Amino acid sequence: MSGDRTAIRATVRGGVQGVGFRAATRERAHALGVLGWVRNGDDGSVLVHAEGPADAVDGLVDFLREGPRGAAVAGVEVERVRAEGHEQFAIRGVSAGVFVVQEHAATAHHFDLRLEVDGVMRSWAVPKGPSLDPAVKRMAIQVEDHALAHNDVEGALGEGRVIIWDRGVYEQGGRVPWPEALDRGHAVFVLHGEKLRGGFALQRTGRGGEKPQWLLIKRRDEQARPGSDIVAEQPQSVRSGRTIEEVG
Repeated sequence: MSGDRTAIRATVRGGVQGVGFRAATRERAHALGVLGWVRNGDDGSVLVHAEGPADAVDGLVDFLREGPRGAAVAGVEVERVRAEGHEQFAIRGVSAGVFVVQEHAATAHHFDLRLEVDGVMRSWAVPKGPSLDPAVKRMAIQVEDHALAHNDVEGALGEGRVIIWDRGVYEQGGRVPWPEALDRGHAVFVLHGEKLRGGFALQRTGRGGEKPQWLLIKRRDEQARPGSDIVAEQPQSVRSGRTIEEVG
């Protein structure tokens, strides 16, 4: 294949959702050595970002014009864009698992952010809790993995108290595959919770010690709320409606 590299953004219109278009596109991209992503658009289209050798990207565009069996492609709009530096070709907009944020009043009051990764809940203690303000960078201390069953814990826990402050599902994002992104120390994800929504990033600030320190940062998107304090504004449990002070 040609050594020239290019990047395109394509919008595929027609009867292209609900027919396996994303999975088929990812399979063809992998076969061609193309990197990027595919996701469903809100208007019934399929959106594709592709980068790699020019003839490989052209081959993927040829596939998009036909689509998999069952698709009815009405047209494909293609524009040249800058490469984003992806290291995978991923399906976006698909849940990677569940997440939970538990407020924990113990020796030190904090919030536990947990993301399901490979069957366990990867966990970070966030002393001040999450924020929807992109200007606010919260310290997040990595702690031991937890079992999925711990996601349902609310009430008395040892000498402390716990409430389920938020929960939902999340998407893995970014240019690097998970869990490698976490191993490298920079992971991007999208939360679909009752309180927390939109893009977030975890950025490791150092490798030392048993409990590495990270920063939890809200990304600038339509779900961002500059100047807000979601923890103070919505202190109740999403399961019981109780605050941490009301838990016996």
